[in-house]
Amino acid sequence: MTRSLLFLIFFFAVSVNSLQAQDDDFGVWLDAEAALKRGSYKVAFMSEYYTKNNNQSVDRFSVGVDGQKKLDRVFSIGAGYLLMNKNAQDGYEIRHRVYTNAFANWKFSNLKFSVRERLQLTRYPENDLESSKALAYWRNRAKISYLIPSCKIIPTIGVETFLLMNQSPEVKRLDEIRYSLATAYPVTGKSQIELYGLLADMPRLNQYILGIAYLIEF
Repeated sequence: MTRSLLFLIFFFAVSVNSLQAQDDDFGVWLDAEAALKRGSYKVAFMSEYYTKNNNQSVDRFSVGVDGQKKLDRVFSIGAGYLLMNKNAQDGYEIRHRVYTNAFANWKFSNLKFSVRERLQLTRYPENDLESSKALAYWRNRAKISYLIPSCKIIPTIGVETFLLMNQSPEVKRLDEIRYSLATAYPVTGKSQIELYGLLADMPRLNQYILGIAYLIEF
């Protein structure tokens, strides 16, 4: 666990130095989730706190609920809602997000593969890309975790793409790519904490994120 923490801290220390030269951005993301699991069903309550502007201001604070249904050993589906208080150009604004998910998870040897397909719709007061007051994205995420024998630490790498679905043809469809490196550690048999680093590659901005996520299951 200590080596993983040191590696992530070193990685982001280098990233912040280069980001200051490139005039990009750095932020901290804090995520918490409490999930209730009964048989093949799971309901989770979530909260998010994100910063931006080199960790000098709040980006958004969000709360939400998510539900999942496991279909078999590999596939599951779900849907959720997120209420966001977003720091926009003219002050804070309330945004509403709904989404549907499809998951596939499987293991091969000491590797665990995870794929998530998400369709999400975010509605908010104004949109500087088009006159439409809602943005639809198709998000594709893939993760690979390595299950180290006789070790509780779970390192994970991931990539996610964001494709705009309801904008004019002049707007670039591929709006964002996220690359992530994470390490998870079980606190108890029902909870875990994850430290992750994330690079969000967007048309006008490269954002470097250092995040901490806590998950507990009942």
